Amino acid sequence: MWTELETVTRYLSQNRQRDAGILLWQAGANMTASQILDVVSSCRNTGLNEAADAVLTSVSERSDRQAVLNVTAAFQQAGRHDDVSYLLAVSVQ
Repeated sequence: MWTELETVTRYLSQNRQRDAGILLWQAGANMTASQILDVVSSCRNTGLNEAADAVLTSVSERSDRQAVLNVTAAFQQAGRHDDVSYLLAVSVQ
């Protein structure tokens, strides 16, 4: 489970979307592929689907395209086909 999940959940419950968004963006922008898989899984498992999508959107904005491909491959290997589709869709926009 992602260690910042409680913090994001608290921020969202306190209507602090900007603070939650910053944490989610940082996760997608800086974490490794396996860490991002954990973050997105943690968000999805607790019903925070928009948060999971925000992380994937942040991944898609990385200038290091190889990192984006590495994340995509990690999700593909984990059988997370919906997340792969989402990541590919936002990466080409």
